[in-house]
Order: sequence, then structure tokens, then C-alpha cells
Amino acid sequence: MRPDDKDRRMATAVELTSFQPETLYGDKKVGLVDIGSSSIRLVIYRAGGRLPHPQFNEREVCRLGAGLGETGQLDPDRIAHALETLSRFSIIARFSNLDRLDVFATEAVRKASNQADFIKPAEALLGCGIRILDGVEEARYAALGVISGFVEVDGVAADLGGGSLELQPIRHSQLMPVPKGESSLPIGHLNPLETKTVRGAVARLGWLDDFRGRNLYAVGGTWRAIATAFSTQSKKRLDIVHGMTLTIPKLELMMERIDEANGEVDGIPPARRSSMRQAIKVLRCLIDALEPEAVVFSGYGAREGILYEQLDATNADIDPLIAGVREYAGMWQRYDGMGDALMDVMEPFISFLPKPMHRLARSCALLADLSWLDFPDYRGSLSAEKILGLSVVGITHPERIWMAAVLYIRYHGRFPDRGLFRGKLTRKERQMASYTGLVLRMLMNLTGGLPRLLGGISADREKRSIYLSFPDDMRGLITPLFKRRVDAVARFSPAKIIVRQP
Repeated sequence: MRPDDKDRRMATAVELTSFQPETLYGDKKVGLVDIGSSSIRLVIYRAGGRLPHPQFNEREVCRLGAGLGETGQLDPDRIAHALETLSRFSIIARFSNLDRLDVFATEAVRKASNQADFIKPAEALLGCGIRILDGVEEARYAALGVISGFVEVDGVAADLGGGSLELQPIRHSQLMPVPKGESSLPIGHLNPLETKTVRGAVARLGWLDDFRGRNLYAVGGTWRAIATAFSTQSKKRLDIVHGMTLTIPKLELMMERIDEANGEVDGIPPARRSSMRQAIKVLRCLIDALEPEAVVFSGYGAREGILYEQLDATNADIDPLIAGVREYAGMWQRYDGMGDALMDVMEPFISFLPKPMHRLARSCALLADLSWLDFPDYRGSLSAEKILGLSVVGITHPERIWMAAVLYIRYHGRFPDRGLFRGKLTRKERQMASYTGLVLRMLMNLTGGLPRLLGGISADREKRSIYLSFPDDMRGLITPLFKRRVDAVARFSPAKIIVRQP
């Protein structure tokens, strides 16, 4: 979020139901080329809305920053490798009919005394200028990326690249000021520095003390590799890095294993392994300085931050989860308007849920038709798998698992037996998932998901009672099957459900 937008409300994301699809996830095609110290990446997004959706995402490990600390220059062979990569990316970008191509470079290029040897031919290949970000800009964009990928951010965003570490404090999803010269440190994972040197660099940042005990948001592919390794070796695994939150003891055990194996651990990409010890060294020093409550891994960083900064205030404040599920609902639902009609009629039922769970329940309503094209016996399990792998943000891992359980119950009427669900959710969360899933099941079975039928039902809450009323021409919907569905909901409902006969 732009720091100059003081009046923008960030503590709670806005859910907007009347926006057109292009407002939520954009109708522009934007290419971003990220020239980092370790790798060069081209991402082509459908952008301009709240959800930047990658349509092409590829990187090449060029290690432009390798040896820069000793020579102060970019190595000619690595320049040649980088230019070959940009030549290919430029062709892909040109044939993709982009509305805009943005190219930026970071630590390696900005520090090299021979940067012109790379910049001039690179700009000629790409047909556009290359913006060289300073450390403050890089830290700011990385933090904006983190803000764009979560609903409520409070702590420090740390982006580890090959040549440098960028740090930006965030409070209630707003960027906080940083003293001049204290946003970027030359301690990237390609720099073979001793622990004493890294610790000393971090210790000079006095502002870190003000954010002790909050979350540390880890940005950068080398740190994400730690999360990937953890997921790979976990029995109850969820193979999504974004939003993975690890307590310090769990993280330390994983880092110790990677450190002892010199990066040769399942889940660590081969191209990352040689840098893992240095990346772990930096992360440990940050943890010692900040004593964070947990480390939250972010799949969003500077690229997404650049796109997020370009949004207007209204778009930027849309709940990213709602934006994401609306996009997928538009692809999968049988009837236009079904999700919104379902949300309206189920509102009295889910009004009892805690606020964080309430938005999840509304998201589940939008996705209630997720598996209507699948074979009936598999709809519940396939719905759960789709939610577990759905490319949406603004959601934690336990919240994702809760939504998957709800959609499973919506189809099968019972809580899933899989250990992931029972092991990651509390008893209360499992009960609320059963309740929400059974409400969806009741309403979808009752109406077939038809928006006009859903719109004809009146659901009203009066204290601890919910009244369901039907018009005369819908009395035929009240069958023994419907009554059994009501009884199933009642077993978990915090309110008495009363069906008023027409």
C-alpha cells in the first residue's frame, strides 16, 4: 500500500460483490522481467485488477552477482548467459501481445562498476529501458507484494536475493518509515560471509527492536526452498509455500537438517542447494534479532508489489481471497449468480461464525459448484483437492484446509477421514466446518443451485433461532429429504432451525 495514502483502510479487506470480473482480476496483459543477482525471471500477468494471475512464469539461473563482492564487476560469461536468457524472453514477450513490459534490475546490476556492459545490450534486446531499483525501492516493493498477498500483515518483510537482503517494517498492512540507509544490506545468499559479519550487519539496524516479537515474512526463492523442503518431508503435507507459517522450533529443525546436508535435501531445487547454508545463516541472524512469533513464507514479492502499487485505492482494498474465488467460480459454476444467491440465503446461518471464518464460509458458497462436472462419487474428494491446490492468496494454511473440509462435506455430508484435516484443525474448527458444509449441502440439494429458487427462500435470524420461509409456489420443495438435511444441520447448529410452512 502506498505510504502516502494515509486515509486508506487496510486493517480489514473489503469484500465487493458487485464488481465486474475485470475489476477483480484485470483485463490487461503485463510482462515483468526481474533481473536479480541470482536469476532472471519473466512473468506475464493478467493484471489491472486485485488478483494478478500469472499466465507465463519462467526463470533462468544466471548468477549475475556471483563474484561481484571480490571484483566489483559482472563476470563476462555471466553477462553472456543473461543476454541469451533475455533474448529468449524478449521473443516470448513480443509474441504475447503485451499491453506493457516492465523490466527492473536489483543489487548485482546496481553495484557493478561495469553495469553498462550489460544494460546497453540488454535494453537493445528488450526494446525498452531497464529500471535499476535502489535498496529502498526494492524493500518497498517486496513489502507491498507481501501486503497484496495477505489480509492483515504485521511485522517485517525480508527479501533475500543473491546480492542483498531488503527489510521493510509493516504495521497493520501499512509501510512504516525506515531510517536512511537501513533498508538494504549486502548479505545476499551468493555472498560467502561469516556469521559474525552477517550478525554485525543486522545488529546495526536499530529499528528492528521496535518490531521484536512480530511475524517475519520471508520473501525470496532460496528461503522458500526451506518451506518446500519442510512440506516435502511432512507426513501431513500441503504443498503450497505461500502462507506457510512455521514456529521457530520447527523451522530451526528444518534449517539444521538442510545445513548439515549442505543443501542436499529432498525438496530443495538443485540450483538452490549451493546457496542454502548462506541463506540459513542470514535467516538465523534475523530470527535472533527479531525473536519473531513465527516465520511466514510469501510467494508474493517485488513483482507483485509493483503491480499492487498501480492499483487504485478501491481495487487494492478488495479481499484477495474473494477476488480469487470469484474468478474460479466464474469458470465452474453452472448458473450465473448462483454463488451470490447462495451467500445471501446462508448469511443468517453463518452469522454465528467467528469473523475470520465468516469470510471463508462466503468463499465456500462461491465455490459450492466446484465439482459439478466430476463423477458423483468423487466430487467431495476432488473438491477438497482443488481447494488445497487453488491458486488464491489471502488465506492461511489452516484456513485453506478448513475450506477444503467444508466443500468435501457439502458433497458427501460427513467430515473427511484424511489425517491432514483432523490433524490441522481443532475440534471446534471441525465442528464449524461440518456445520457450514451441511448448510451448503442442504441449500444446494433443496434448490439444485438455481439462483431463482435460492432467491425465493427467506432466511431470518431472530436471536438464537433461524426461520426458513417459502412462497406458495415452492411448497413442493419441502420433502422428507429436505427435512433430513435440516436435521443434519441442526446437530451442529448453534441456533434452532424452524421451517415455516407456506
